[in-house]
Amino acid sequence: MNHSPQVKANSLFSNSLFIFLTRFFPSLASTVIVIYFSKNLNKDVYGAYQNFWIQLNLLYPIACFGVHVLIITYSPPFLLKLKNWLSSNAYFVFGLWLMLLSGLFALLQHRSLHLHFAIPYLFLFTFSLSFIFESILIVFKNFKTLVTVNMLYAAGFLFFHWYMLHYGYSLHWLFVCLLGVCLFRFIVYAIVTGVEMRKQKDVATAQGIVIKDVRSLWLHLGLYDVVQNSSNWIDKFAISVLFTVQVSAIYVNGTLNIPFLPILLSAAGSAVLLQLGNTNKDDNVAHSVSLVNQSGRLLSCVMFPVFFFFLCYRYEVFDVLFSGKYSQSVPLFLISILVIPVRAYSFTTILQNRHKGSVINTGAVGELLLACGLMYPLYQFMGLSGLALSFVISTYLQAGFYLFYTARILNVKVFSLVPFANWLIKLIVFAIVFIVIHYLSALYFTELISLILGSIVCMISILISLRIELKK
Repeated sequence: MNHSPQVKANSLFSNSLFIFLTRFFPSLASTVIVIYFSKNLNKDVYGAYQNFWIQLNLLYPIACFGVHVLIITYSPPFLLKLKNWLSSNAYFVFGLWLMLLSGLFALLQHRSLHLHFAIPYLFLFTFSLSFIFESILIVFKNFKTLVTVNMLYAAGFLFFHWYMLHYGYSLHWLFVCLLGVCLFRFIVYAIVTGVEMRKQKDVATAQGIVIKDVRSLWLHLGLYDVVQNSSNWIDKFAISVLFTVQVSAIYVNGTLNIPFLPILLSAAGSAVLLQLGNTNKDDNVAHSVSLVNQSGRLLSCVMFPVFFFFLCYRYEVFDVLFSGKYSQSVPLFLISILVIPVRAYSFTTILQNRHKGSVINTGAVGELLLACGLMYPLYQFMGLSGLALSFVISTYLQAGFYLFYTARILNVKVFSLVPFANWLIKLIVFAIVFIVIHYLSALYFTELISLILGSIVCMISILISLRIELKK
């Protein structure tokens, strides 16, 4: 059955939107707390708090080892087939691996924060499994449950942080309460996943995928996810080990990820994989190229306005949000946001769909090694800004590598994979809009009013450009 381009585009947008909303609320809550705690806690206590999340974010992808990423690649019928194919030993070994990593995390937190062993142990265990169940529910498109549960999770997360800060701050009791929020999400996910699996039991099994290829892709995706995650955190880890707490706080806040951009990119990639995984067009090159171009045009409607907003309003952002406390972070922030334009494209989606895990990992490992190799010489030349720049350079080179190999695998030209003309027009238009608006607002208004006006213009730009793209 053939669907019109408009139907496919709307489906892609709808899936992307719901996956984005699923992950947006917890990410937003975390960002609000980072800003809130940065302003209200001394750097020692804030550093101890951040230490928990840094180590959690480093370990949970290792605990999942690509399972949550692999799941998104396939259709519901094939997931059921895969569940039945796996032996009890496979589940046992994975459970043992998860328990081992949870124990390691618990030991680290017990030594550094003096938390009871069970709290961080259960935290990592349920946190990791929740991501796996979340991926399953995304494949089954149970977005109502996903969005609702994550809104409640974010609300609980915010409430307990606010309560502890105003009625007596205790890291121990804060993480006890947050564990309760994690357990709630985990239990609901597990129950709904079981219900969805039983609903689908009579669906005919998927054909055409070799189990050996699934195992190979899983290993590659697991390695890729771990390496990519390490790339996001290794510079912060190095700073925390080699420099003072104050320098670490300045660097971490300066290189803080814009909360929703990584999850938006992930949502768009997942939505494309859902489209490819639910069709019989794996060998249809035009179909694959069309989908990634649609994704790139939609993502650029968000990424480009956000990039120019933060580029023009970087000083206002730090002065208003952090009360000038982290003004030294602004040059680092300027460099770190240079990667935002390249986030308007999911470079590994087709490679993942075509089971080219070796190519994905070559790019991921190469990017990490290159960034690490550039860190020291660029630090000598530029100071802390050089560390941030090393990851910007490696990210752009990695993007070029992935495009080159995707074009070679599909036997198409690189320029056909990316909507360059569409992007160029948007870059020029958004650059003019934000430069003019920033100049005028800075001339006539206070920093707070100027920042609010810039945010409104950013939102309007996103909505208008999305509407134009969807009409096309």
